[in-house]
Amino acid sequence: MKHHLFVLVALTLLALVTPVRAGQQVWYVTSPNHGQTYAYGSETRHAWAMLGSSNHLALYATYSNEPFAEGGNRRFDDFVFNFPQVKLGPGGHTFFYHASNGLNLPVARKQSGFLGITEIKLLPTAYLVTKKKHGYLTLTLVIGVAPFEENPDTQIGFGH
Repeated sequence: MKHHLFVLVALTLLALVTPVRAGQQVWYVTSPNHGQTYAYGSETRHAWAMLGSSNHLALYATYSNEPFAEGGNRRFDDFVFNFPQVKLGPGGHTFFYHASNGLNLPVARKQSGFLGITEIKLLPTAYLVTKKKHGYLTLTLVIGVAPFEENPDTQIGFGH
């Protein structure tokens, strides 16, 4: 019950800080995975990936105590956050979230990156919010019908 109340409060606060166009519909897709890391640490790297037999979107993320480590006590925590509701579409390049009202909303796209390595990047219609209360990680994708007016990645999460 306590966890459900926390999620409800977090999503309510998220709705208040989301830069959404007037009248834009927004969906929140929270990863079922959670992690416990350093309360005052920071995210050091991340990469989007495709996982599972359903070809769903996932995020590999590494957190560290690096900003506060003393005497060579640096440690790193690696996590995988799955988003099983966001799946690769029939064309094989775009990941979609299928909303309950029947809409297929584009979330991310596979593209050729540095040295031809395939990268997955979020589209302007989605961004990631990372909540880290006392080191407890909860990641939520915010998905809109149209591109968001500004990219809040540097303010409240990371996505690209």
